[in-house]
Amino acid sequence: MFTDHAQTLLAMAPIPALLARTRADSAAGFDVSRPVRLSRAPGRLDVMGGIADYTGSLVCELTLDVAAAVALQERADRRLSVVSFNLLDEGKPGAFSISLDELATHSAPTLSRLLDDPACKWAAYIVGCLFVLHQRRFIDLLDPAVGGLNLALLSAVPSGAGVGSSAAIEVAAMMNLRDHFDLLKPAAGRSLRIAHASALNPMMLAELCQAAENQIVGAPSGIMDQATSCWGESGTLLRMVCQPHELQPPLAIPPGVRFVGIDSRVRHDVAGAAYGRTRRAAYIAHAMIVDKMRDIGQAAGRRMVRDPLNGYLANLDLDHYKRIFRPFLPERIAARQFIAGRDRPIDAAPQLDPDAEYEVRSAADHHVIEAHRVKHFASLLEEASAAPDAGKKGFALDRAGHLMYASHQSYSHDAMLGSPECDLLVKLVRAAERAGLYGARITGGGSGGTVAVLADVGDRADAALGKIMKAYENETGHGPQLLAGSSPGAWHVGTATAPLAK
Repeated sequence: MFTDHAQTLLAMAPIPALLARTRADSAAGFDVSRPVRLSRAPGRLDVMGGIADYTGSLVCELTLDVAAAVALQERADRRLSVVSFNLLDEGKPGAFSISLDELATHSAPTLSRLLDDPACKWAAYIVGCLFVLHQRRFIDLLDPAVGGLNLALLSAVPSGAGVGSSAAIEVAAMMNLRDHFDLLKPAAGRSLRIAHASALNPMMLAELCQAAENQIVGAPSGIMDQATSCWGESGTLLRMVCQPHELQPPLAIPPGVRFVGIDSRVRHDVAGAAYGRTRRAAYIAHAMIVDKMRDIGQAAGRRMVRDPLNGYLANLDLDHYKRIFRPFLPERIAARQFIAGRDRPIDAAPQLDPDAEYEVRSAADHHVIEAHRVKHFASLLEEASAAPDAGKKGFALDRAGHLMYASHQSYSHDAMLGSPECDLLVKLVRAAERAGLYGARITGGGSGGTVAVLADVGDRADAALGKIMKAYENETGHGPQLLAGSSPGAWHVGTATAPLAK
């Protein structure tokens, strides 16, 4: 008999479809006479914050009702075998295998290079999770008591849509590995020879997933996607200050409104050139601002030992930025000029292209102002939730929506991560404000992907969203997808075992 908890998980999409595929598809290599462990992790809608996560901003994230699911079964040998049903359905290579001994003896860079082949790049999200657990000494893959694993993936989170598809896969895989290796217990209480003394907690799990994405996948992403997919609560916004991951109480969505996403079907890549370029420009801006702070301190007879911003542009006072530091920043600077002009070492710098020029001032504009914009947005949602009458609530929601529009404008013109298709969607939303739509913005890493919309609950707003999507398809030829609804993060639903035999 299943517990109520297990029954809930086993009924959540796409778990039933994954279980059926694992039973029926011999390509997965599962033994139908033995049970499997199942896990699920949702995608996320970046309501406000986005790329400002890596400069320490507050972010507000919603768990979606689309999710990735992973099935796990121990093998009799010591091999790791991973299958993606999504890729097999597309007629692409969807299987990868490696011995645990080989995996354990790789360094992160060599494993990343091995998995960089287009035929197996997808497997890095899952294999990377097991590798990071070994690297961080939560498990010991060289222990002969550790058996091999079959892992099968089925995801309903659209890939490249900017809604955390990679994080959902990582968190689903890591949750399954958590319970398979009994990592909720401290080392002394585990049966295997495991050296790490700590029991896993939600933010630790998210950080391990981020490490897999940064080190093995090679994407320089922050932690907000993994934290939301792991720890987000259904129907509320996960609120986190990314310094590096300070969770605040969940942010309630005001009654009568909701956040939905419209997938533009224009694919983005968080490991792409535009995202990395903006991140490097923000780093240069931060370094130049700290240098200027040191010069100001020295002129006043004070010696500055540490970064007054504690490593995060989000901590810069907005008025000080506009009055003192923004006029000092160049619009553009060549990397060679920046490096040659510094008499201090560059700490924790992203890899700069010495032949590139970086748009420093516009990157700083986006990151510093966005950090303050998100704080104001969160306070307006709280104001709308507490408003004593419809007029005051509507006024607060209108202001919150216009902050979303401002964020979108900054993505396009300051962060240079916009796209014409997402601009069109936001324009169409803005034209339908009287139909119960308050605001919209491009999300996540930008350059395509999904637009987040603040909308009323009800038929009028639903009809307006339908008209927007139809108009968008007529103009662009892309069939958009509405991402509506929310579901709990993976930590809240855990894992469950189920038989494969019918």
